[in-house]
This record gives sequence, C-alpha cells and structure tokens, in this order.
Amino acid sequence: MKIQKIGMRTIKTTFAVFITIVISQVLGLRSPFFAGIAAIVAMQTSVSESLSVGKDRMQGTILGAITALLFSLVAPENPLFIGIGTLIVIYICNILELRESTQLSTIVFLSIILNYEEGSRIGYALYRTLDTLIGLVLGTLINYFILPPNTEDALTKNIERLYSYSRDMVDGVLFDHKKTSLDRFKEDLIMMNEDYSLLQRDSQLNLHDNRNISNLEKILALFEGIYYHMGILSSMDVPFNINLANRRALKELFHRELSIEGTDDRGELDLICNYHLGQILNNMHSIRTSMDIVAGDKKPGS
Repeated sequence: MKIQKIGMRTIKTTFAVFITIVISQVLGLRSPFFAGIAAIVAMQTSVSESLSVGKDRMQGTILGAITALLFSLVAPENPLFIGIGTLIVIYICNILELRESTQLSTIVFLSIILNYEEGSRIGYALYRTLDTLIGLVLGTLINYFILPPNTEDALTKNIERLYSYSRDMVDGVLFDHKKTSLDRFKEDLIMMNEDYSLLQRDSQLNLHDNRNISNLEKILALFEGIYYHMGILSSMDVPFNINLANRRALKELFHRELSIEGTDDRGELDLICNYHLGQILNNMHSIRTSMDIVAGDKKPGS
C-alpha cells in the first residue's frame, strides 16, 4: 500500500477541530459536537468558499432551530409532525438555495425537537446555534491566517497543463492527422473558469496579487478562442496547405523544423483553414507571453 502525503487542508482541519473543542470546553458549551462539525465544514479549498459556506451553514442552522421551536409548541413528540417539519426544512433550504446546508439544518431541527433532557428548548436552540457559529468562525479564521489556500498557484498549474495539452493537440491534428476530441479541453476550461471565480473572490480578501488577475483573465479568454477555432478546424477534417506565416509560427512554437506535406491548392478552403490555424497559434503565443509575465510577477522583489 502506497503511503500518501498528508495534505495541508487535512492538517488545518485537524487543528481547527482541536482548537474548537478546546475553546468549547473552556466556554463550557453543552455539546461541542456541532462546533466541531462546523469547523470541519468551514475548512474549504479557498477562504472565500469558507466565508460563503459559513454564511450558508449559519442560515441553515438558524432555519432548523426556528422550525424546531415552532413545531415543538404544537406536538414535539409526534412522529408525523417531526416528519412534516423535516420536509419543511428541506423545502425551505431548496427555496433559499441553501442546498449544501440541508443536512446540517435537518440535524439541528431533529436534535432540538427530540431533546427532552436539557430543559428549555429555546435555550437548547440558542446553544446549538452558538456552537455552530463558534465552529464556523474558528474554521474560517484558521483557513485565512494559517497558510491560506493558494488558488492562484492552482490556477497557474492548470493553465500550464492545458497549454501543454493544446500543443499536443495541434501536433496531433496537423502532423499525425489524428482526430481529436475537445471534450477534455472543454472540461478543463470550465474548471479553470471556476478556479478563476474563486481567485476573484479571494483577491477581495487581499490574499493575492491583483496585478495577475487581469493577465489570468486574458489567458482564459485566449483558451476559449483556441477551443472555438480548433472546433471549426477539426470539424472541417480536410488536408490543407499551411501558409508561410503559419509555418513560421509552428516552427517557433515547437522549436524545430516540421515536415508538413503540401496538398493541391484548395483556394478559399486553404484561406479559411489557415485563418483558424493562425488564430490558434497567435493565441498560444499570447498565452505563453502572459504566463511568463505572471511568473515574473511572482519572483521575489518584482
């Protein structure tokens, strides 16, 4: 069995649970369980996600607590009413787009309405809400101050990977006459756009150098252009004469002479194919330039 490296998120989650339980005991909270669960939930892959998840979970907790209090006034021990209450909690979570908080909200609802031994349900509901709030706050603070997730580095690595894949795709289509599927390219592009959205939100928390944001946005737009032009070029699926400008661009891209067999002059078809190929090569050159700028900005003292 291969021993895997323990990731930083795992270490931080463990530390967040430890600190949360210690503080819960110091404050004399009745049940550190909800605080520990909330601390785990708050440890997301980015600080902005921690804040967003924390907000949603807190709203879900309050919803579950209020619903439990209302139903406990009617028939706290009636299984039918408990089932109806659970349905209402889930339904409201869906309406408010708190789907990720549905489980926690229903757990809070059941823990309060089924609690008979700890006295007032109002007091118990307040304690459960306080437990959750403490766990969410501590988890988010630890994620922010202790080696916060570097979404910029993750996005940059994905860009490097997609750039390399783009090179291989161009090589395969033009020189090995391979039919290529753009499904993987599209999936990677969607993931990178999601990472970029996280990066934008994190940048508002002063976690990243804002100078790189515009360059990364430009790179994503260039990749989208490659996807568009490669889709058209692949759909045509015909050999064509590569013009001199594109031959030079290909030589610069691959740093070697490429043997490309010519075909009969196809006139307008050659013009169309060379146009889309030229756009692809220009975009790849611009991506490489922008990537070098981003790498330069990360150097110490830059």
